[in-house]
Amino acid sequence: MDRLIKKYFWLALLVTATLITTEAAAGFMPYGRIFKAAKDERPYITQAQDSRLQLQLHKEILLKYPQSLIEISSYVYLGHGFVVGEVEDEAQRNGLIHCAKSIGGMNGVSYYLPKKDTSKQNASSEIEIKLKGLIEPEYPSSKVTIKVVQNKIVILGVLNSQEQESVCNEIKKMCGSMEIINFLQAPQVIKKRRSKFGPVRNFLRD
Repeated sequence: MDRLIKKYFWLALLVTATLITTEAAAGFMPYGRIFKAAKDERPYITQAQDSRLQLQLHKEILLKYPQSLIEISSYVYLGHGFVVGEVEDEAQRNGLIHCAKSIGGMNGVSYYLPKKDTSKQNASSEIEIKLKGLIEPEYPSSKVTIKVVQNKIVILGVLNSQEQESVCNEIKKMCGSMEIINFLQAPQVIKKRRSKFGPVRNFLRD
């Protein structure tokens, strides 16, 4: 019971710290975020680090390319940055990639940034996929982020290999022939140190 209390204490602390940084004006308890953090495969410290890096990435893009706020989304999972959306030209694409790579502390950057094409209409939206996912028992909606760009579904998050396969299969069922760009990552393997017994000293000392 004590472990459970400690777990949710740290979750509440993590979410509160994030809110102070990003949404200081909010006057409500974000139970949805606490639930999502509890379901997340990342350790709580990693979630906090990723949130900090994601905020830095978002600010950097906002400062240098404020016009791209609606079209461009940025994410960080396990210290790896992702930039997804539509760009006006090659120069903007290169600039956004440079912004992401300039953030200290990230271990890499992946992106999907096609040039805008008004002739391509998305067959499904993020909201439609999320709503469909809510009724699918095999779809871990709390662990997955979806972005639809030019009829391609970009999926992001941290899932084990079995869950990754299940998510891709479920999205194919829900969205038919739409292409999937898989930016999912596997959880970090935390190696537990084996406890070492020190030499028996003074065992027979009076």
